[in-house]
Formats: sequence, structure tokens, C-alpha cells
Amino acid sequence: MIASGSFGNKFEFISVAAERAKQLQRGARPRIETNALKPVTIAQQEVLGGLVEYSYGAFPEEVQAETEVGEVTTEAFPGDEARVGALEPGR
Repeated sequence: MIASGSFGNKFEFISVAAERAKQLQRGARPRIETNALKPVTIAQQEVLGGLVEYSYGAFPEEVQAETEVGEVTTEAFPGDEARVGALEPGR
């Protein structure tokens, strides 16, 4: 069970613990002394203990489209008709 005052919500806790568990699986050393053997359990204990720092970073600025969208056509390109005919049943 997740302590209610530790994190803003469960999703945040799970996201941070999952990233830490990946680090542990790749060979990172645990930051806490524990009897747990599984990386996920160790990661959860570290996160709840406040040993894992995390941040969301800055929001990406809204990117304005610099190019206009070209004209959209429904015309078939040469050679497409043969492939479409092969896909239709009864041909």
C-alpha cells in the first residue's frame, strides 16, 4: 500500500518506481539496505524512503507549424491499380 502523503498520486509513484526498477535490473546498486530480492520491491522501498530524486522537466514549448500542408489527393499512383486489383476477391 502506498502511503498517502508520499506522492501526489499512485501513477506518479508507479512511474518513478518503475524507472528505478529498470536501473536496478541493469545493475545499479540499491540505495537502501533491505531483505528484498526483487528489483521492483527494492525500487518501491527506495521511492517511499525518499531516496530517489525525480523531476518532470520543463514543458516543451508549443511548436508552430512552419510549413503548410500540401494538397491532398485521392488519385492512384501508376502501378497502384494492379496491386489493388490483386487484393480484391474474385479477380
